[in-house]
Amino acid sequence: MNRRFDPVTGKVVPVFFHYAIPSVIGMLAATSAGIIDGIFIGNYVGAPALAAVNIALPVFYLFAAVVFMLAVGGSVMCGKFLGENNLQAAREIFTRTLIASLVVALLIVGTSLLFLDQVVAMLGANEDLHGMVRDYMQIILWASPLLIVGLTLDYFVRVDGRPVLASFALVAFAVSNIALDWLLIVQWGWGIRGAAWATALADVSILVILATHWFTRRCNLKLTRIAQRWRDGWDSIFRAAYNGFSEFANEMSLALTTLLFNWVMITRLGVEGVAAFTIIGYLLMIGIEVSYGLGESLQPIVSKNLGARQPKRIAGFVTIALITTLIIGAGISVIFVFFPVTLISVFLGSGESATEMIALAFIAVFWPAFLFNGANIALASYFTALHKPLQSAAIAVSRSLVLPVIGLLLLPIWFGDTGIFITIPIAEALTFLLALGLMVINRPTRIVAELGASG
Repeated sequence: MNRRFDPVTGKVVPVFFHYAIPSVIGMLAATSAGIIDGIFIGNYVGAPALAAVNIALPVFYLFAAVVFMLAVGGSVMCGKFLGENNLQAAREIFTRTLIASLVVALLIVGTSLLFLDQVVAMLGANEDLHGMVRDYMQIILWASPLLIVGLTLDYFVRVDGRPVLASFALVAFAVSNIALDWLLIVQWGWGIRGAAWATALADVSILVILATHWFTRRCNLKLTRIAQRWRDGWDSIFRAAYNGFSEFANEMSLALTTLLFNWVMITRLGVEGVAAFTIIGYLLMIGIEVSYGLGESLQPIVSKNLGARQPKRIAGFVTIALITTLIIGAGISVIFVFFPVTLISVFLGSGESATEMIALAFIAVFWPAFLFNGANIALASYFTALHKPLQSAAIAVSRSLVLPVIGLLLLPIWFGDTGIFITIPIAEALTFLLALGLMVINRPTRIVAELGASG
């Protein structure tokens, strides 16, 4: 690695943006694929198909919950080992994390396919949507193990000093997905099945590109032979899972909250309400994935500085991340306030006025969420990188489960449908206050001092 961008010795600002910019570009590219899926589906298949895709989301949040728990937890442990110059330990946690992620993915896929009709019913699909949800899920599930292994590699490629390559893989995924969307949905008229096949085939690109890292001289994280001690050392995976618990909690919370939102919207506002919520979800992805990119860039550099016992550098990195997320959040809020019709119309064809009106009412009071969610995500990643999973999980669960559920139960009683729409902004604002309090209590100097005393 260029010494200028070494996380432990390079200048803080250049190092942060060396990791942050590729990470944000990669996350935006991957997000754009999902958003353009929505644009193609909404314009060429219809609003009910948009609702069907959103109803299927909780199952894929389950995938993300388990695998990100392992990948994030394992990669920050790996970063700490690299910061301590313990290359063998770093390689072993990489190998075991990759194996565990693949096994878990296969178990979830097998179970979901075996009970697919029951899963679709549990997700809340009514008779009108059941067939579309089933068609979409069946195709995506078969390709999911490839995506899971690819995403796991993505985290370890970043911590091994190749953030640009990791982001390039996500960009390639997005480009291939968009091209396949155009071919399969627009040209061949495959409908929602076309969207599923486009995503499934694009998953291969991530895995192929990232696998090239292990054939270069720059690769430190080689796969190790663990057959001789197969039964030993797996406690490290449980430690990694514990450290990545906030990722599990966040994704599972999103799954449960999405289920609840879908139920509330379809009960109060029908299929058009779920379609409108899906559009808001796509727009939310644009802003939130920028924040996830910044948060992910914090994990390798903070974990390496934790291993090197550098609390001042850790504080510098998290400060830059928070300032950056606040600036970006303010910019996105301005766009939502002044261009709501433009944003929503991109996802809808003609004759979808009911869905458009609900989405406009939603977006009119939803925009303040962007003022706080970036900082919340960055601070959750910060605590994960510092091996403080409980603090990270507290932030994740507060913003994506506890406070949204309380809001959905209470706010519609007082404010009607508007109460549904303001639930997320209020949850993000209250979580931000919690995150600031946890940050004050858990300063880097204190955490590094504790680490030194224990080790």
